[in-house]
Amino acid sequence: MKIILLFVSVCISALYFSANAQTISYSPVENVNYRNLSFEIVGKFSDKFIVYKNPNRRHEFTIYDNNMALIQTVRADFIPDRAVNIDFITYPDYFLVFWQHDRGNTSRFSAARISPEGKLVSSVMELDAFKTSLFSNRSSYGLTCSEDKKKILLYRILEKNDIYDLTSKVYDEGLGLLDSSFNLIEYNQRREYFSDLSITNEGSRVFTKVRHNARAEFINFLEIFSQRMQSDSLLKVIVPLDERLISETFLKIDNVNDRYILNSFSYKKFAGNVEGTFTAVIAAKPFALTHKAINIINDTLLAKLSGRPDWRTAFDRLNLRNIILKKDGGFMAVTEEYFTQRRFGNTFDDRFAASNFRYNDYFLYNRGSYGYYRPFNEGSSTGTVYNYNDIIAFSFSKDLKLQWNRVINKTTSAIENDNFLSFANMNAGGEIHFLFLEKDKNRQIVSNHALQPDGSVKRYATLKGREAGYFFMPRLARQTGLQQMIIPCIVRNNLAFAKIDF
Repeated sequence: MKIILLFVSVCISALYFSANAQTISYSPVENVNYRNLSFEIVGKFSDKFIVYKNPNRRHEFTIYDNNMALIQTVRADFIPDRAVNIDFITYPDYFLVFWQHDRGNTSRFSAARISPEGKLVSSVMELDAFKTSLFSNRSSYGLTCSEDKKKILLYRILEKNDIYDLTSKVYDEGLGLLDSSFNLIEYNQRREYFSDLSITNEGSRVFTKVRHNARAEFINFLEIFSQRMQSDSLLKVIVPLDERLISETFLKIDNVNDRYILNSFSYKKFAGNVEGTFTAVIAAKPFALTHKAINIINDTLLAKLSGRPDWRTAFDRLNLRNIILKKDGGFMAVTEEYFTQRRFGNTFDDRFAASNFRYNDYFLYNRGSYGYYRPFNEGSSTGTVYNYNDIIAFSFSKDLKLQWNRVINKTTSAIENDNFLSFANMNAGGEIHFLFLEKDKNRQIVSNHALQPDGSVKRYATLKGREAGYFFMPRLARQTGLQQMIIPCIVRNNLAFAKIDF
């Protein structure tokens, strides 16, 4: 009888670990030092994966099969060698690549449609061009798309003599021009700043403007702008702060409920420490503030943090990383403790941080905390120590009431390079996974914690590849399926990619 019970117990254990196991497939190792290579994971197309790479200023698309075996590398010679600001938007059977190319005093922004084989489908399209001036202060391009990817927003910003010169163009997924607009906004160039632009599924452009007080880290004025399709009017709403200060704002478009959510951290007037979270909701139609709230962070949260921090400054180093929408109209704000230190001999000087899957189950699909998974860039600040510590998730109801908060403890730091730190999110619909590195007997493993709808945290088995010497970079990962991620990794200073099926 004991033998039978033991056999049943072993079987149940085997089934449990099998159900929670991950399958890891590695790509061939690139024979190029990762410090001289930029890259971006473009996405998955049927049973293929495409990665963009830029070795020695060449532009290439590397194509892998479902087992991460190399199929071919295709040279993208239609992109100029000195192109910058390269972006991608993916669709089921093709993807779009965008780039900026400066030559002389002319700056051009172009795009092309690429097949899953990495081939140019149609001729290159020039979307915008303008001549720069030696007397212009600052100029920049921005590119983003709507959640359903049916609207693509290209905008150009020129800043000169306290004038914010904004030109925006909206395209469809075939790069057909749908709308364009031109706006001049007066502002104080020393104290006022504009956010990046976002675009709704209906094509409305949205952005914020803030004003800093005497100390650059505090904001005492907040305004949100919106411009609808085929409209010359730039609408604006002032969000009252009620004699309080806030830090940098995080704008999230809620297309399902036709609204915009602004999140930040709140400070008491003239006080230097975080007291809680600040949230404001603005309806898209009519464009107006509907409600706002300040939720005080309870001191009991301190006991859950790593390192026993000073209660007065415990939350000052939190940075908003992601806003994840929920089906019931609420949302979850994901924050991370982040700060840097400068090494002076044996001492440290603290520097605070400056500030298309289907909908399923509980959480709506959102892009990850690092947006479009920008190409790899190595940190180069000599003597800088990067610290990425605890993750804190705050859950809010539709009426902005704080429902719960949860801490996922981690303590990670590195000198002069932070590419192996922080975390990646994987949205599995019924749970949100947090993937980050931990050390196990001088070996790096990827920890996998999953946040449930009720706020509980489920810890899955850590990711341990059979091959030794692979060092993962979770925050540069990309989700390519409902329970699938591609994570870059380094092997003896060379680049490889790991496909993980959960």
